[in-house]
Amino acid sequence: MNFSNNPGLKFKSGIFIGDALVNNPSQPVRKLSFKNCNMKEDGLIRILEACNKNKNIKSLSAGYVSLKGLKALGEVLKDNNSLQKLKF
Repeated sequence: MNFSNNPGLKFKSGIFIGDALVNNPSQPVRKLSFKNCNMKEDGLIRILEACNKNKNIKSLSAGYVSLKGLKALGEVLKDNNSLQKLKF
């Protein structure tokens, strides 16, 4: 799913998308892209949690990530063996 360059995707959108991915782990989403989106840390964290629960997700392009987001990224993904590709 490509959400890149979507000016309408802001703030809480990451939480809603993450919730959808967590609640539907059998959905065959393999790639997620959020480049050039203004997503807050809580949305990024929810997307990362979804990557941990939805083992179908193999690739994530997160775009801009703040320092707080990078710290969260390390914590949330430290035991994730299914995510094979991560880009910023």
